[in-house]
Amino acid sequence: MVNEFMQSSLPHIYAAGDVCHANWEHAQHWFPMKLWTQARQMGCYAAKCMSGALNKEEILQDFCFEIFTHTTKLFGYKVILLGLFNGQKLGNDYEILFRMTKEHEYVKLILQNGKLQGAVLIGDTDLEEMCENLILNQLDLSSYKEDLLNPDIDIEDYFD
Repeated sequence: MVNEFMQSSLPHIYAAGDVCHANWEHAQHWFPMKLWTQARQMGCYAAKCMSGALNKEEILQDFCFEIFTHTTKLFGYKVILLGLFNGQKLGNDYEILFRMTKEHEYVKLILQNGKLQGAVLIGDTDLEEMCENLILNQLDLSSYKEDLLNPDIDIEDYFD
């Protein structure tokens, strides 16, 4: 178990990645998952915390713990998972919007009460920045829902 500064219960011992559990109150759209992206983020943050402790500097928790993100490639397609991409922590009270263009893209958006909670983006969708901002800002998208995934509307420019 590590605290919000990646410190274990032993003095001067820090841990990151698969060997630890994040034992702090998690942000609404972040959760721990044993992935190389989180291990790398935790390792960098642990180094920052060690340096801060050594130099007696104030350390603010890293932004990477605000929203779950994972990026990889699968069968040549870019795969991006954002926030509560599979409805984690939402119970049954959410809706899914999706768009699929065969051999080009797959987009799945998770909304709860009209607000974006997570996304799965496969292919070159160019929606990752927009989705990340909409998850973090919690803008009510109820009036845009029908057009969010309309391929004829440049929705990412609208919310940029």
